[in-house]
Amino acid sequence: MRIKSTLFTFCLILITGLAIGQTVQIDGEIRPRAEFKNGYKLLPKTDADAAFSVSQRSRFNALYSSNLFKVYISAQDIRVWGDIDQLDKGDYNRFALHQAWGEYFFNENISLKVGRQELVYDDSRIFGNVGWAQQARAHDIALFKIENEKVKAHLGLAFNQKTDVLFGTDYYASFNDGVYTMNSNYKNMQFLWLHTKVGKAGLSILALNNGVESLVDATNAYFKTIYSQTIGARFTPQIGFVKMATAIYYQTGKVINDATDLSALYYAFEASAKANTTTTLTAGFEYLSGTSLKDKIDNPNEIKSFTPLYGTNHKFNGHMDYFFVGNHNNTVGLIDIYATVKVSANKWSFFATPHYFLAAAEVNKSAIDNYATMDKSLGLEIDMGITYAADKNMNFQMGLSEMFGTETLGYLQGNTNTNSYNKNGTWVYLMLSFNPNFYTSK
Repeated sequence: MRIKSTLFTFCLILITGLAIGQTVQIDGEIRPRAEFKNGYKLLPKTDADAAFSVSQRSRFNALYSSNLFKVYISAQDIRVWGDIDQLDKGDYNRFALHQAWGEYFFNENISLKVGRQELVYDDSRIFGNVGWAQQARAHDIALFKIENEKVKAHLGLAFNQKTDVLFGTDYYASFNDGVYTMNSNYKNMQFLWLHTKVGKAGLSILALNNGVESLVDATNAYFKTIYSQTIGARFTPQIGFVKMATAIYYQTGKVINDATDLSALYYAFEASAKANTTTTLTAGFEYLSGTSLKDKIDNPNEIKSFTPLYGTNHKFNGHMDYFFVGNHNNTVGLIDIYATVKVSANKWSFFATPHYFLAAAEVNKSAIDNYATMDKSLGLEIDMGITYAADKNMNFQMGLSEMFGTETLGYLQGNTNTNSYNKNGTWVYLMLSFNPNFYTSK
C-alpha cells in the first residue's frame, strides 16, 4: 500500500505540473555494489573467513518547482541481494521515503524548508548526507534560509519523538523486560550556519546545539535531555594556483550523561593544486582530540574526545571506516596525515590516497598493566579507486583498500592477544551507478 500511495503522489505531482505549466523533474537511481571484506572496519580474527555480499540502492525522485514553492520526494528501497525470498509477498515492505520536503519562498531571498531532508554543509565534516552508505542520512527538520549574493544564513530546528503520544516526550527506542533502550538519534537540535565571501575566499561559521536523551533513573523512569555545543569555522583561501582549506571546531557541554563534561577540539588543514591539466595533488591532516584510559580513571566526569556528529565520515580518515563510522567515539581521538593524487582523462579517473593514523591522546593498557602506554601509531591505510563514466548518467567504480594496522589499533579494538588477529585488512568493491532522467518539463 505504501508503494502504491507513493507512486500515486509522484504521478499527481507530474500531472499537476503539466496542467499549470511549472517545472517538474522525474529521475531515479539504481546502484548495486559488490564488496569483499576481510578487515573492513575491524582487523580480522585469525580464524575469520572473508565476507562477500552485494547491496543495492534503488531510488525514485520527483521535484516540483514554481516561483512560490518547491516540493521534493525521494523514495528508496535498500536491500542486500538474497535477504528477501524470490517469492516475496511484500511482508517486509522496506520501500520508504528518504526525503520528503516542501520549501516556501517568502521572496527571492528568504524561504522556509520543512520535512525530511538531507543536510550538507561545507566539506560535510559536521553535516553530510553520507551518500556512500546505501541508506544515506536525512533529518526531520525545519530550515529557515536567507540567501543573497553576499551571505547565506541557515537556521535549523528539529524536535524528534518516537511516536504520536498524549502525555510526555520521553525518547527511548524500546522497553523490554524492565530495560530501556535509548534512542541513538538526537532528541532535539538547533543550528545556525553562516557563509560569506572574504575576497575570493569562503568563510563558514557553525553553531550547533545538540540534545540527546539520557536515562537518569531507570527505576523511576526519569529521563533528561543533555546538551552539547559545537562551535567553529571553515576558511577556504586560494594563493595563486594552490587551493587551501582550514577548519577549527570546539565542543563543550555534556556527553554520555548529565555528570560528564565535554571539552574537545578539532582542527584540520588541506592544500591542493593541479600539477597539469589531468593531475591534482592534495595533502593535509586532521586532528580530533581524544581521551586516554588513564584520563577516564583520573577524571571520570570529563571527556576530551571530539565527535564529528552528522558528517559524511566515510569521506574522511580512510575508506575502510576504521574511525568514526559507528565506532571510535569517546576514545583516544585521531591524527590523520594524508596525501592524494588524482588523475582524470576523458571518461576515466583514478585516485590513490595513503593515510597515516595516530592516536591523539595516550593509549593506555588496563589497570592490570599499570596503565602502561603504547605506541600512538595506529597504522597505514592505502585507498585506491578508478571510475569510468560510460555516460553522463551512468558510471562504473572500483576500489581497493589495504590497512596495515598496529598492535595499538588491535588493542583499541579489544584484542589483547596479538596471536588472535591479523594486523592487515583488505577491502575491495565494484559499484555500478545508473542515474536516469525520466522526464523534465520544458
